[in-house]
Amino acid sequence: MTFGFLGLVGTPALGATPLVNLLPPVERSIFILDLSGSTDSSQLWKNSLRPSLIKKLAQPFGLPLGKGLSQKSAPVDVTIRVINAQSIDAPNFPIVGIEDVAKMWGLIDKIGSNPTSRRLGLIVDDFFGGDGAFTQQARIFSKSKIVPPSNTVCQSSVVKSFQNSHFMNDLDLTSKKSSAQVICSLIIDLSKRLQAADTYFSNPKCVPINNSCSDIVGAILNTTYAANDLYTQDPKSKLCVAIASDMLNNYPGMSEKSALNTRKIVLDRRTTEESAKSLGRQAAEKSGVKYPPKMLVRVFVLGQGTGPKPIPLDKNFVLTAYWKGFWEAAGISSSNQIRSLDQACS
Repeated sequence: MTFGFLGLVGTPALGATPLVNLLPPVERSIFILDLSGSTDSSQLWKNSLRPSLIKKLAQPFGLPLGKGLSQKSAPVDVTIRVINAQSIDAPNFPIVGIEDVAKMWGLIDKIGSNPTSRRLGLIVDDFFGGDGAFTQQARIFSKSKIVPPSNTVCQSSVVKSFQNSHFMNDLDLTSKKSSAQVICSLIIDLSKRLQAADTYFSNPKCVPINNSCSDIVGAILNTTYAANDLYTQDPKSKLCVAIASDMLNNYPGMSEKSALNTRKIVLDRRTTEESAKSLGRQAAEKSGVKYPPKMLVRVFVLGQGTGPKPIPLDKNFVLTAYWKGFWEAAGISSSNQIRSLDQACS
């Protein structure tokens, strides 16, 4: 029996719930690497963050609830940002996102025509099983140097892989080619994004402005914009922010008396744990850092107080109090310090 469909991505059968709407709520992960030298951003990318991303890219689209599949999983939504002198305009590297997820599940909706549990299971295996079409192409991500495949070679390979599939082999050639177009466009897009991050973090640099190169609060403010966008799309969405930095804020023109001058505050012998927390709250409020009140947001920090110019160990509790006040004012009840970036957003 031969099945066919028109177009690349479409809506499911009339009255059916789109598969993308049946996925567990997405948690957007934003990883922020400090370029000021307080952490080794190049090594963190190469040895910690990149390997964990490669594992996620094996199947980043999640699996829907209530469709009879033996497993369920939330989609992957990952962006890499950096801290520099003016972090609000710093480079931004989206790796995979909900738009990619919608594209993939839109294709599966169209292929399956509101698929039954059995049919969906077959398609999922054809795409994401051990020798699935996407699985085979995604092996490119594990290479040390990413070279995006050509569209022609990729599509030819995907169509060929359908010969050994459970459901896709019964589609007509036009439908197979249309499916291959979607799969390959995703593979090529993901590989180009990963390649761009690889290129940037091979030699990341921060150009100081007025001897300032660590606008941490600006980078955090950026994440609140992402949080509000995500919350507008789906109030059930979640956000995880992982920051690799000494958390000693330093932006161009920062006043010695500013509530944002974390190093000055921490090293001032008059600063108590209570006053540090109060100043952290002031810093968040004055900077406009505020997450949606009902959104679940997790924060992880790697390297607080360390770096080439670390604060004394006996002052770290003051810095912790400062950021505790900051996060609470921003709408986050708890944050965690970690020893490895692998531990964040997992």
